[in-house]
Amino acid sequence: MSDLAPVNLHFEDSGKWHSLPEWADYFIGIGNQLATVDHSTSRIVSAIVVPTRAYCAAFVSLGMVIGNARMQDPASATAHFEMLFDQPEGTPVIYRQSGRVLTGVLQGQDENDRGELCVKVQVQSKDPRTGGGQTHWINESRSLKVQLANHSGKLPKKQNAKNKQFANAFVDGLLGENDPVQLGTQSKLSFAIVGKKNVLEHEIRHTPLALHANGDCRAEGKLQDVLRIENFTSDKQSYRSAIVPVGPSPPSGDMIGKVEIGVVFDGAVGFLKWGAMWACQHQIIILDRTELHFDDAINAVNSRFIQNREDIEFPLPIIAAPPGGEVLTFREAIP
Repeated sequence: MSDLAPVNLHFEDSGKWHSLPEWADYFIGIGNQLATVDHSTSRIVSAIVVPTRAYCAAFVSLGMVIGNARMQDPASATAHFEMLFDQPEGTPVIYRQSGRVLTGVLQGQDENDRGELCVKVQVQSKDPRTGGGQTHWINESRSLKVQLANHSGKLPKKQNAKNKQFANAFVDGLLGENDPVQLGTQSKLSFAIVGKKNVLEHEIRHTPLALHANGDCRAEGKLQDVLRIENFTSDKQSYRSAIVPVGPSPPSGDMIGKVEIGVVFDGAVGFLKWGAMWACQHQIIILDRTELHFDDAINAVNSRFIQNREDIEFPLPIIAAPPGGEVLTFREAIP
């Protein structure tokens, strides 16, 4: 899985760590690619038939988050710096520095000794004896390391330890330091998963994973650390995705409109019930051959392929199906 090199994702079995199998890499890769594909005029629909659905939707979702985090537009640093520049003094922020996450507040703007415009971030309270407090001068190129936060604005006298609310080595290893959402300060719906909540919760919240580098385990975590499923977060945590349980209540129009990248249908039932409701986002449909409504879902996918397929090249490379699987991927016109 080149996108994660030189750090490799492992799973635990009988007390030992093992590299993810190739089929898991395949699903992560599909999600990663999907996050980079434009869906302004048409979207990708990919139906993937597998011998068993276990973890497929979860790993596609992981790939979406990784791809989305690595789609940082270089121009975004400029816009982000301008946003910070316009904030009033005392605005609560966090500042990432050399593996640490520091609680801070904005303290205005000024030019540094090189003539660069900077925002000033104070990270330590003023010493009553000297009146000083540690302040960092942040230019535009480093501005993504500073993010707005919801803390009280009360600063410690000294910051030596990591701020556990925002720091997560497992997340850092997968997404890098510049992804603003991982900092725990912003919420958004990058994607949604439609499926059985209890099954997905076990896979996402309770399956240990680890990042390895040079043969050593560097950080352990769960998929929830990265996926940040809204259903499983507390009120004080940010989220980036949601599970839509298959049941009598359809997803709200508000949720559908907020999803930015795509929807992963974990099984035939959710796709047959609500596939038509998600008209603009990419769609990944995971279909298990043993499902009761498998044939109905295949017929629905084939019908959309025949009626709505756009006969144009699309930037999702053709990847061989995982062992025992079949894949149909096409561009579909957005109504």
